[in-house]
Amino acid sequence: MQTVRDVVVVGGGPAGSAAAIWLAREGMDVALYDRASFPRDKACGEFLTPQTRVLLEDLGAWPAICRAGVRPVCATVLATPDGHRFHHMHTCATPVGYALRRVTLDAVLLEHACRSGVAVQTGATVRGVLRDATGRVCGVQVQSADGRTDTVRARLVLAADGTHSRIARDMGLVRPIRRLQRVAVVTHGRVSGGRTDTIEMRARGPIVCGLGFPGGLQEGEEASPVANVTLVAPVTMAAHIAGRPRDFVLQTLEVHFPDVAARLAWSDCSLEVRTIGCFGHVCRPPLAEGVLLLGDAATFIDPFTGEGVYFALRGAQCAAEVASAALRAGDLSRARLMTYARARRELNLRYLLCDLVQAVVRRPALFARVVHQLDTVPGLDERLFAVLGDRRPPSDALHPAFLWRVLAPGLDMTRFRPAGAGR
Repeated sequence: MQTVRDVVVVGGGPAGSAAAIWLAREGMDVALYDRASFPRDKACGEFLTPQTRVLLEDLGAWPAICRAGVRPVCATVLATPDGHRFHHMHTCATPVGYALRRVTLDAVLLEHACRSGVAVQTGATVRGVLRDATGRVCGVQVQSADGRTDTVRARLVLAADGTHSRIARDMGLVRPIRRLQRVAVVTHGRVSGGRTDTIEMRARGPIVCGLGFPGGLQEGEEASPVANVTLVAPVTMAAHIAGRPRDFVLQTLEVHFPDVAARLAWSDCSLEVRTIGCFGHVCRPPLAEGVLLLGDAATFIDPFTGEGVYFALRGAQCAAEVASAALRAGDLSRARLMTYARARRELNLRYLLCDLVQAVVRRPALFARVVHQLDTVPGLDERLFAVLGDRRPPSDALHPAFLWRVLAPGLDMTRFRPAGAGR
């Protein structure tokens, strides 16, 4: 069977669903395919920045997200290896973000895509792209759960099929970032004691630990708080994790993060663990003839900053705007689609900031120094977390004068302050 669409979206995560919704709202004929059956879970820190809410509101999905049980996050806590804890709260008393289970968020967005007129097919695996006589991508081959293969032609393909994107790799667009190769291990468990309205980040040596408390109960779950525990380790530890992720979680928490281990009320038999290779990469440019890459398929840098869902949604918004304009103009040339690469420039700066944060976190002494600066120098934390919350442009945190104040305490900044630089 052969079908013709304006747009085919590959991947039903936040990036794919959001792009499909925005395009369908513009009157485009959109089909979305995902190999998984929903609801499906995914390894994720499950944090939403304040600006993520703005994008979800623009999609019209925020009311459904609220009904699904999203929880406000009132504070961000940074805990250094020497035991120092820094709390950041917005001075305006608004949440620093929100937390929601990915299994819930993705299902809500995909359902919203269906209601928006997107032809959604789950349990459908995209086996490859179609090309015309010029080599331009003009559709995909889709294998359904019953083994039937369909040819789906499209004027444009959006690849949102994740960090292991088959489309990006088949087209030779992936450029690995070796220093950012990681393995993430994520689990959920009950908590006892302490606040459950925070997101907490720790680092010890090469291992990073995130602790959050997402809403969005699944069927059969109790209403008591659920903790998301995310451990991110170097890819060199993959062999140590393979086959024994539960043991890895329990031993790592007990040895490196005992304060977290003490709060978790779980046992070996109740621990469900998901692992994923966080293979840092970038696609430059994030497009090819007939294809736009978005979400983790376009760029992946493990976000200690908690901005992963924002990256997905903002990139989807850029892709939808460029795709809609190109389709309406009848110009899908590479030159026209290159406007997408330019539209992502702000995201590229945010990825750069993520990379910088990773470099700081992996150096315990430097991490402790930065946290001390945030705790003692007025205004630094407000500016940094406004950027990390996606409420201010990334250039505000990447300005040399600001970086100097954060990274080089004790030096006379007035001697090095560029003309016209703000705080």
